Amino acid sequence: MSGGAAAGSVDPVTAVTSRRDPGTLVNVWRFRMLARTLTRHHLILKYRNSMLGFLWTILAPLGSMAVLVVVFSYVIRIPLERYWAFLLSGYFVWVFFSNVVGGAVGVFREYAALRRSVAFPNEVVILGSAGARLTELLAELALISIALAVFHHGSVPLSFITLPPLIVLLAALVVGCAIPIATLSLLFHDIAHAVPIALGLLFYLSPVFYPASMVPEDFRLAYLANPVAGLLTMFHSVLYEGVFPSTALSAATVASTLVILVAGWAILNRYRDILPEVG
Repeated sequence: MSGGAAAGSVDPVTAVTSRRDPGTLVNVWRFRMLARTLTRHHLILKYRNSMLGFLWTILAPLGSMAVLVVVFSYVIRIPLERYWAFLLSGYFVWVFFSNVVGGAVGVFREYAALRRSVAFPNEVVILGSAGARLTELLAELALISIALAVFHHGSVPLSFITLPPLIVLLAALVVGCAIPIATLSLLFHDIAHAVPIALGLLFYLSPVFYPASMVPEDFRLAYLANPVAGLLTMFHSVLYEGVFPSTALSAATVASTLVILVAGWAILNRYRDILPEVG
């Protein structure tokens, strides 16, 4: 085969012949079909032999949210009008973040056999896992947007047009957090114990069941430096308040998300060569 022919028709499964592949964006893009296949695989496995199937995506978080609504509306009494609408606008976003980041601990081990038999960028496995959860989130947000437009706002707020870039930003943050966790959990088994604790703390340090406005002003700037808190606040602005997110908060959240994404990718590249041996 001539060099020109080889360059013109490269099988995406055999394109990367070395496990020491640098995992460039180009190579990740070449394996996008594998990421889609893994996404479908996750969804099929999750809902196989289930009578309600995809409905569990909505029912399970709704049950938890109902408990939070009762507790924080009638027991602790957070002073928010239509508290259910506030909780609806951010709770499913948190569930998506928590599920993907928490699941990243074992994602490389789950596909260890595939990773050893076929050389492809490790990011593809994480993208497949995150893609399955993102599919669920998109369905949830579609229903949430309709419910809030009809029962909370009485119309469709213009702010809803910012949902697509918000979802992209959320996906970038989730992948940026999942990549180093998936990588380091292969090398340090303590990560598997630390991640659930960290997520539990982050749940209370982020505006999941209370608004960021309740945080004292002296601490609010540091509080919103947490990109999860920033993103949830932006979703609350768009979905619950029906207004556009703060420009300053948006810029800060984008910047911190990019830092996390680049840092996570750097950690993966640092240990990429030894992952096939330890995973």
